[in-house]
Amino acid sequence: MARNTSGYRGRFAPSPSGPLHNGSLLAAMASYLDARAHGGQWLLRIEDIDTPRVVTGADTFIMRQLQALGMHWDAPPVWQSQRLPLYQKAFQRLQAQGCVYGCACTRRMLDSGPYPGTCRNGLPAGQQARSWRLLVPEGTEYFTDRWQGPQSQDIARETGDFILRRADGLWAYQFVVVVDDGQQGISHIVRGTDLLDST
Repeated sequence: MARNTSGYRGRFAPSPSGPLHNGSLLAAMASYLDARAHGGQWLLRIEDIDTPRVVTGADTFIMRQLQALGMHWDAPPVWQSQRLPLYQKAFQRLQAQGCVYGCACTRRMLDSGPYPGTCRNGLPAGQQARSWRLLVPEGTEYFTDRWQGPQSQDIARETGDFILRRADGLWAYQFVVVVDDGQQGISHIVRGTDLLDST
């Protein structure tokens, strides 16, 4: 285990939907080397929350791929599928704070683009919640990417209130990844620029 003297804690979090492709391997190596260069820790999290996409044995294959390239994690790997109580607790905290609401909308009912807030002030008469959404506050969020520089996004305007729990009962990736990063104390994330908008 690498000794963390810098407070840096990075991670690689693949979805076990098959072997890692070259882009994923590059992201893994970049995150691993960045953690080592900063005297930090590097964690592995298997993002198997989207169970219909999981390929049996892909997690083991991915770990072997990483080890074959000399990448070794500094704590036991975690699987999102084993952390469901953690997500439920975080969801209940948001519910208690009035930050989530039930939504009866189907994809077919919505145009592409930002969610228009159809169920924000309550479910239509006779409808039941199919999914649960985060009440996104108005305003612009800012962060600085080490390579791409200052970034900003008005989430309310660009995406609207996004789903935390899907109609099929599964937790949404955007929710669980934030819960995981917070709970694991992740300080730095290395990913491809194709994922910059979802950061």
